[in-house]
Amino acid sequence: MRRLVSVLSATALVATATLAAAGPVTADTQVWTYSGTSGGTQINALGTTISSGLTAASNLSDTVVPNSHQSGVAGVHVAGLLDVGAVTTGQQAVADGDGVKITSGAKIAGINLLNGAIKVDAIDSTSFASANSTGLDGGTSTTFVKLTIGGKAYPVNIPANTHITIPGLADIVLNESHVDKSIPGKTIRTIGNAVHITLLKAQGNAPAGAEIKLNPTQALVVPTGKSDALPVGGFAYGTYIGVGVGDQVRVLAQPTGMVSLPSSGTKGTPYTNTIAGVNIPKVAVIGAVSTTVNGKTIPGFADVSTGSEIAKVNLLGGLIKADAIDVTTHVRQDAGENIAEANTNFVHLVIAGKKIPIDVKPNTQIYLFGVGQVYINQQLTQPGYAAVVGLRIILSTAKFGLPAGADIQVSVASSYIIGGSSTTP
Repeated sequence: MRRLVSVLSATALVATATLAAAGPVTADTQVWTYSGTSGGTQINALGTTISSGLTAASNLSDTVVPNSHQSGVAGVHVAGLLDVGAVTTGQQAVADGDGVKITSGAKIAGINLLNGAIKVDAIDSTSFASANSTGLDGGTSTTFVKLTIGGKAYPVNIPANTHITIPGLADIVLNESHVDKSIPGKTIRTIGNAVHITLLKAQGNAPAGAEIKLNPTQALVVPTGKSDALPVGGFAYGTYIGVGVGDQVRVLAQPTGMVSLPSSGTKGTPYTNTIAGVNIPKVAVIGAVSTTVNGKTIPGFADVSTGSEIAKVNLLGGLIKADAIDVTTHVRQDAGENIAEANTNFVHLVIAGKKIPIDVKPNTQIYLFGVGQVYINQQLTQPGYAAVVGLRIILSTAKFGLPAGADIQVSVASSYIIGGSSTTP
């Protein structure tokens, strides 16, 4: 079988290699757990249909260093509220003396908010947190390129927590920054927003009180102890496009709605990500994307589940359509059992005018003349590992603005347990 979910397999191998390279931990060694999240835009308008989670969300949570993660989208549009261009986000964790430093960042270009009331050519934001035996440190920073509010120009560097009001329209905080230190607990958290807008009156479909955030970033470091529990992992996303180049993969469109599981699990509390929609010109128009990961690991027991659910799928100019696609994976390991399973549910899937049954068999293949190979409910399960791709298209020729060999993935999830009787891809 052709490499299943190349980007997922690569990530799993990197995770395994990183854990192996981390080396042994002695009883006297202080272990630090870090966590970072960032995104391009976020809208909170409770009770409406326009609320959306972080776009281009990126998150990283673990104990091993070095480590990193990146995400991005081509642009975001919410009528009457915001239009932004390319968004890139990411985290980087490195050693800091005998401790760790996590940096979480977001960059966004071509910003137009509230029908031109606020305009910016580009924004670059970071939050960092670090901890070691000498102390705690953290902070946030944001730079603005050609920021104008109500026609007034503002400098590149703006003091933290600067308040501005557009009378009758919005209350604005620029370079919003919060740093919390807990010396007894040796914990530090930093939270930042490049722009935090609260509407003073209804705008479009958004009511007064709705919030708009640009470049939300967070970084956290907390002390933890050594554990004999097996490391776990998993991730899920809505869409992704890449192309193989030799043994490497060139990313053409970053995973959307990406959410990742830290190696220590989530302590039974799911990590989720929701975005309002995806628009990849000529390739995909998709409605809401909701992804989740959940995991628990203690000595002798590990359980991981992940899922990706998307609505209103329209691919390749209508050649492939579905009302919804929902995929899940689950792995569990203890003294008495070793479970690895994957599932896919389709609602009204139609490919080239042909209706696909809801109970389509795993790893079903259809060849579309002049387009390429379509994989439906593509799965791989083995002890300690499960992966599923709801729909996957490999182009046989250059088309839809993509090169031959382009790999289009829709609704993807993977779960795994590292060590024990598990085998990563």
